[in-house]
Amino acid sequence: MVLSYYVIKYPYKLVWNLLNSVKKRTEIIFYCANELDLEIFKNVQKELKSVPVVTKNRRIQRKLQELGVRSRLMPVFPKAVIMCRQACYLFPESKIIRIGINHGAYHFKPFANVAGHNMFNQFFFSSSQEVKEAEQIGITSGVGVGFPKLDDAFNGTYNPKILNNLRCELNIDPRKKTILFSATWDGSEMSAVHLWYDKLNALTNDYNVLVTVHIWTSDKYKDKIKETTGVKFIDTQNITPYIIISDICICDTSSIISEMCALNKPIVTFKVPVVRRTVPEVREIIKNISFQIDDFAELEESLKHAFKNSHLLQNEREAANKRMFEKLDGKAGERVANKITELLPELKMKANTINPNQKNLLNPKFSDLESFIHNLPERFEKEGHVLYKGRNEIRVFEYKGLKLNVKSFKVPHFINKVAYAYLRGSKAKHSFEYALKIRDCGSETPEPVACVELWKSGLFDRSYYVSLHHQYDFTIRDLIGFDFPDKENILKQFAVFTYVKLHKNSIHHLDYSRGNILIQKLENQQYDFSIVDINRMKFEKMDYIKGLKNFSQIWANEDELAIVAREYARINNKNEDEASNLLIQFDKEHKEKIERKKRFKKLFKSSK
Repeated sequence: MVLSYYVIKYPYKLVWNLLNSVKKRTEIIFYCANELDLEIFKNVQKELKSVPVVTKNRRIQRKLQELGVRSRLMPVFPKAVIMCRQACYLFPESKIIRIGINHGAYHFKPFANVAGHNMFNQFFFSSSQEVKEAEQIGITSGVGVGFPKLDDAFNGTYNPKILNNLRCELNIDPRKKTILFSATWDGSEMSAVHLWYDKLNALTNDYNVLVTVHIWTSDKYKDKIKETTGVKFIDTQNITPYIIISDICICDTSSIISEMCALNKPIVTFKVPVVRRTVPEVREIIKNISFQIDDFAELEESLKHAFKNSHLLQNEREAANKRMFEKLDGKAGERVANKITELLPELKMKANTINPNQKNLLNPKFSDLESFIHNLPERFEKEGHVLYKGRNEIRVFEYKGLKLNVKSFKVPHFINKVAYAYLRGSKAKHSFEYALKIRDCGSETPEPVACVELWKSGLFDRSYYVSLHHQYDFTIRDLIGFDFPDKENILKQFAVFTYVKLHKNSIHHLDYSRGNILIQKLENQQYDFSIVDINRMKFEKMDYIKGLKNFSQIWANEDELAIVAREYARINNKNEDEASNLLIQFDKEHKEKIERKKRFKKLFKSSK
């Protein structure tokens, strides 16, 4: 047991019992030591009621905040704690229900001390075989369920479109094979990072080179890797999609090997010396499932051999998977959650009972998300990753293999509370209904999933709009006013999209500003456009002048406006010079109107 356990044990127990005597402990928390813990827990959390996050210091709290995750600092005195590591010593009161999830698949390092493991009421290992091996040394808290971190590889989350977008984001050359390097912590004496970190430039001409390393890896290695031209350094704990798009993986003794094996990737491993922390059965697994080398000089030949003979170790990988994983079915998180609710039934997701103060509109196509939508108001404040936060807030959630954008609209002032309740409907409702109509017309906006409206004291309170996450490369904002590649072509295609997909279908976007037009780059200098922020729309006949005026909101310079106007005029068989002059005049009037509003607001504030 670590020294801090004995330092804090009795003061902690005293405070916990004192608080419990005053008010019975009811809070259940998730203890998060770093961002990897979030990645492991996310597929469990989505099957439970929201669990608040607690962390140990401000540095980690700030890191979590960057990811859009709210957290509190230790100490806390809960009824129960869930964690993705062995840290029961931080909660040294035996009355606390303590639940652990292994932070790596299988035990690629020796089991932590038996006493520490047996402080858990339940500790989830990745297989029943691992539970048996743990029992042989006296660990009695183990339950074999699978590895939740890998669920997204098997539940449809990473569909071909998402993986292709990732390849584009990484600028993967389709003519080259893609190789992924990984390494365990260099301080473990079991890492091979020192054998290759400064030699990667020898491979970049022939391969797409991706690299991920242990979160504790020394900066001297990470800095060198990051500065190597042509190498893509993966600075995230969610490496599953990167493994999926790789043709071959190169590793040492890192537990990531188990994930590579689960995804049936050919693996090359560097041999490392036997040290105190070496696990003999893991050493044997690595030997059986990978092509092994001693140093970097052997790597290129080994890569060629592995590519040519990837099938040779197929049976060995399958046997290792049966040993390391209970099931590879995308449902490990669900199994963990079910076991947790046996101990903590209050974490069960609420049944979809009727709430008179909540109204939901759900796209029938997504009927299996009914439970998620029903519990969304509770989940929004505690889950998801923040994509945007301003007057409104947008968070990204992953649920049942789908990536969802949830927009929470600001609580309106009193007059609008009345209007949204009884007169014109909420912004979320408009967004949902307009999105359905836009897509029915054959135009593009992220697919609508649902809207949620909440009432309070007979008045409208707040609303949420849910849509499928739309992958895009940039917006009109990113090219207006900048020296952007292929800008003229993009602006011309934007004009065509606006006329053909919107105006010809009587779609008038009243907030057609440059941040609300998403663009995805396709092949052969073609681009796909999609509109967002659609709660202010009119479905009306768009004549030529009204259509031209619609572009005045993109806040472009005269040269950019001229490109758009001329193309819009061309496809309408109108005079291009007149169109350019008209749009420049519309733009000037729009900007003057905005400036007048700003001056008025400033004057109004100064008079208070």
